Amino acid sequence: MTSLPPMAELLADAARAMESEPGHDATLDAIVREAQKSIPGTDHAGLSLLEQDRVITAAPTSELVEVIDSFQYTFQEGPCVDAVLEGGVYRTGQLARETRWPRFAEAASNAGVHSMLAFRLHLDGRVLGALNLYSTQGNAFDEEAVYIGQPFAAHASIAVAHSRERVQLLDALDSRDVIGMAKGIIMHSLAVTDERAFAVLVSLSQRTQEKLRTVAEKIVDDARSRALRKEGDRGGQRR
Repeated sequence: MTSLPPMAELLADAARAMESEPGHDATLDAIVREAQKSIPGTDHAGLSLLEQDRVITAAPTSELVEVIDSFQYTFQEGPCVDAVLEGGVYRTGQLARETRWPRFAEAASNAGVHSMLAFRLHLDGRVLGALNLYSTQGNAFDEEAVYIGQPFAAHASIAVAHSRERVQLLDALDSRDVIGMAKGIIMHSLAVTDERAFAVLVSLSQRTQEKLRTVAEKIVDDARSRALRKEGDRGGQRR
């Protein structure tokens, strides 16, 4: 059996590690862990993910990552910002002399980071964020790092997208369950049909300007609290 070329084997191992994690946070941690291990020159790594029209740092390998990312978000400039907004690969090896992002570059170099490499994460036309790599050394990322990093970022994009889809599916199932329980409580309390109970839920959601799931959770929590109090009262009477 022919063995895979070194880079193909490395990427295959990384892809398996990213996809094998069961939870969303664990998947993100696996991505940055594998990036730090696989891409030459990387001292620190992190993800910048688009979440509801804002960018957040996820799975940073150190506090330094969060500090450097905060500079990019504050100044709205830097390799990560350009990777997310413009696409492509952004590399710098001498941040102290960098002219593309002057305010960010000064803050980052003063904090001890001198090289960065950023790749956009995207899939099927959706921009997911960026994979960001950092080094405290100058000129840390060479052509090999870019060569390995580009297909790595493609695998990371797939892992992030699949993980998000799993989270959304589980949230949808949880919402359906809690809404179903709330409808059952309303049906029992008001002696109404399933359809009428759902209409009551929708009406409460509109009046309180809260999501349907939030209203349902409150109804279920209230019913549980009342049941526990009732059980406690019975226990006291038995004594």
